[in-house]
Amino acid sequence: MIRSSSPLSRRAARAGAVLLVASSLQLTTPATAEPTPDHPALGAVFPLGDHSAPKTGSKELAPGVTYRVFTQGAANDVWTVWVRYDDGQEVTTGRTTATALAEKLRTAGYGDARVVPLDSPATADTYAQTFYGVHVGSYATATEAKALQEELKTKGFADSRTLYTAETNADSRGPWQIRVITVRPDAQVDLRTEHGTTVSGSETVRQLSAAAGALAAVNGTEFDIDSVNNTAFMGHEGVPQGLYMKNNVLLGSSNNGRTALLLNAAGGGHRITEVKSRTWITAPDGTERDVDGINRVAGQILGCGGVGDDFRKTASLGNVPRLDPWRNGICYDPNEIVVFRPEWGTTTPAPAKEWAGTPVTEVVTNGNWDVLFLRDAPGPIPAGGRVLQGIGKGREWLRTLKPGDRVTPHTTVTDTAGTPVTAPALSAVGAGTPALMRDGQVWLNPAANGMAHVACVLPAPATGCRPSGALTARHPRTLAGISPEGHLMLVTIDGRNPGTSVGVTLPEAARVMEWLGARDAVGLGSGGDTTLMVENTLYNRPRDQWSDTASHERAVSNAVVVVPRS
Repeated sequence: MIRSSSPLSRRAARAGAVLLVASSLQLTTPATAEPTPDHPALGAVFPLGDHSAPKTGSKELAPGVTYRVFTQGAANDVWTVWVRYDDGQEVTTGRTTATALAEKLRTAGYGDARVVPLDSPATADTYAQTFYGVHVGSYATATEAKALQEELKTKGFADSRTLYTAETNADSRGPWQIRVITVRPDAQVDLRTEHGTTVSGSETVRQLSAAAGALAAVNGTEFDIDSVNNTAFMGHEGVPQGLYMKNNVLLGSSNNGRTALLLNAAGGGHRITEVKSRTWITAPDGTERDVDGINRVAGQILGCGGVGDDFRKTASLGNVPRLDPWRNGICYDPNEIVVFRPEWGTTTPAPAKEWAGTPVTEVVTNGNWDVLFLRDAPGPIPAGGRVLQGIGKGREWLRTLKPGDRVTPHTTVTDTAGTPVTAPALSAVGAGTPALMRDGQVWLNPAANGMAHVACVLPAPATGCRPSGALTARHPRTLAGISPEGHLMLVTIDGRNPGTSVGVTLPEAARVMEWLGARDAVGLGSGGDTTLMVENTLYNRPRDQWSDTASHERAVSNAVVVVPRS
């Protein structure tokens, strides 16, 4: 099981004379001085690569708000070709299957075909598992690997991709660039979430940061992205995957039971914990009905973890009921009610394509939830009002209402113990990863976050669920941590950049947060989402692909912003 490699210290070393890094990466090695919180603990060993001390730079952005950057490592990886199995998968749990594919490649003349083990460690709710992939070739450049991939196609090995081995090589020496914004509890800033003009659209972190007047900002939740890899895209890039709240208003329902970052939560301060949300409505006659979603397309649930008649599609078993989370997975429900607020945009969307042509009823209310009228097609959302859109049995329930009725809404947002987490200034973002640390210990719960094998059923058995490959790959990461002193850390680790920073696996991310002094930690959006803006300047190097040669700022759903108080 993944555990802390060293005791968590609440004291840390202050860097000596150092240099801010924005576009330049000229860094100095810190001198040891009297300890202050939220720096790596005195004597703490850097958790990546050869464990040598990183170079560092820092700057105070405002009283109580600091920026730090750490760089370490040197490239030792190569480009190769990853050949997929007949089922289209890149890994298998059967070594004999991998050996057979490697032997087939050798017989075809590729003598350096090799079986590569990928070890997924045990976590709080998944057991340890070794996966096996098959690689061919070792090259200095992506161009050479691409040429081999094309050649393999002519030999009957059509399904493959080029790979920079740092993506999965447990012995990679990096390099790494880690950037940290630390906000003390007494800093005269507000911490909150920020979205663009609508919650159904996307904007860059640069745009969101500028609109908020932020001192610093990072990307927030994962979201429905318009991408060739997202074949179930619902037509509205930017809709959050899971929990999203701003100013104590629920703008996106949770994938129930997933970990979340809570800013300004009940009881004061910030929390990282597993969260459930429930919204329901009461008709004038006292009958109640669960609301299936907030500000999303009806009938299709990104990330699952909903209520009602949700199911996932399978080739072998047909439609399988599922209310557990399933990160990036798709569940469907033909019997939904979804509430749209003005934050969605000007007009309600049509239901999911899966239910194209199904009858729709919308109940339009004012801000007091008084029914103004009913309609049978998507339409405008009144300023300050709400629209309840129903399909299937949800539509039937809505059609019992009439103009003049008052609907009573109810919402709870709780931790898994049932304790409310809401507070007047609460902002919340659903995680893009499992929890990474809990109570000062490295602690991952991928099954609870829908990141185990899809067959896992919660609660996970005592022996753990079968893992997926989610723990074995390095990607860019955006992380959040809370120190024992209550300091919030917003962290980016660049990746997919062989000469600069290769990213981290989730276990590595946890150990970085431990090294930084976090008590609790979690990841937000990752990959091409990972962005850090400081004082209206892009501080990191976002990359969509390993083959990218320049940074690319992706439009995202929302951001976590640090805003000076006026």
